[in-house]
Amino acid sequence: MKLSEEVAIVTGAGSGIGRAIALEFAKEGADVVIAYSRNDANAQDSARMIEALGRRAMVSKTDVSDAEAVDTMFDAVARSFNRMDVLVNNAGVFLPGQLPDLPEASWDRVLDVDLKGSFLCTRAFARYLKTVGKPGKVINIGSVHGTRTWKGVSNYAAAKGGLINLTRAMALDLAEYGINVNLVSPGAIDVEAERDARNAQEDFMVRVEKEIPLKRMGRPSEVASLVLFLASKDSDYITGAEIVIDGGLLLYPFTV
Repeated sequence: MKLSEEVAIVTGAGSGIGRAIALEFAKEGADVVIAYSRNDANAQDSARMIEALGRRAMVSKTDVSDAEAVDTMFDAVARSFNRMDVLVNNAGVFLPGQLPDLPEASWDRVLDVDLKGSFLCTRAFARYLKTVGKPGKVINIGSVHGTRTWKGVSNYAAAKGGLINLTRAMALDLAEYGINVNLVSPGAIDVEAERDARNAQEDFMVRVEKEIPLKRMGRPSEVASLVLFLASKDSDYITGAEIVIDGGLLLYPFTV
């Protein structure tokens, strides 16, 4: 098993891509901390799925944009497991809006969760590993919006664009401690919880799929497999990298 007896913290692991990553880790032998902020039932469902795979699950309701809450969670993980090996910064919010009408609160919330949250969690993780003298892996979950975006998502594009350079900077700062930091940037992923919203903009999604060279949306399990690679020893010589998983979407000058 690639992560035998390791402890992984996955933010936003109550559903979607985060849940897929958490389950993939559990299948490969890791105990998993499910960090989430909103849906208690989803987080508990994720925990039960992990335990059904024979691994321990810890559920932590944590706002990753709150430094005190983040530090409290990492202290609890250290006490409960006496180790931590992998951090996946997957938590994110998406609050679209045209720039002239975008509320300042929406800008702040997206930047706080999607960008600042990755900083706060990685800082707490790195402090622990530095103290115990152990290596570790950080995987940030970005988006193709960090490279190329469309109208109505200026806050999200700013956060994901910032995450690209934050990943590089963190990789430089943490290399001396044996901590690898990499970024996975998904394109259009078929997440079940978002299907109703997508169905409401069916014409838009049809146009998006036409722009994808592989002519389909990605699956959460495909993102999870890539994250597993970056969390495992197979990726020990990779740090500061961005890996895009988008079916070729960024290869075309898409017009959606």
